[in-house]
Amino acid sequence: MPSGPFAHVCMLVHDLDKSIEDWTKILRILDPKSLERRIVKYDDYSAGADAGMKWATFVNDESTEIQFIQPGKGTPLGDRLEKMGEHVHHLCFTTDDVPAAMEKLKAEGLQLPGGGVTYNDEDMPWQKWSWVGPKSAHGVMIEVASPYETHDDGKWYHAPGKFAYKGEAIAAE
Repeated sequence: MPSGPFAHVCMLVHDLDKSIEDWTKILRILDPKSLERRIVKYDDYSAGADAGMKWATFVNDESTEIQFIQPGKGTPLGDRLEKMGEHVHHLCFTTDDVPAAMEKLKAEGLQLPGGGVTYNDEDMPWQKWSWVGPKSAHGVMIEVASPYETHDDGKWYHAPGKFAYKGEAIAAE
């Protein structure tokens, strides 16, 4: 499980296995702790019109995790990858109450794709997520998601109350 509310950085890639191979070399030198836990990997994941994705995350209990999506051809994410090339797709922050966080972000006047609607995963019903758009986040999407942890089976599980934003923002001095 990531060490704080900044959970992961997710990149769109052409070849998931090559990305894992290359990032294993990078992390072996720069962040070896990211190689101690089993990678979470899904070989066939779908979300709405984005069917047939491959997905992997380097798990790190002490840092922000590194995640990859290899989208299916002809899907919205696949078309985006073909148009823009490999790139950072989103940054993920966790919170115990995704709908409440989205209401607060909406009240701040931020760009929220879909108006800040909260999504659920059929295979992980506890998982909720939504998005802050790139116009407000200066070029990258922000995923707002339920907190999660990884077990030895290489899958994600709900982790309410762990390392998630739970209160009001601290005012800037």
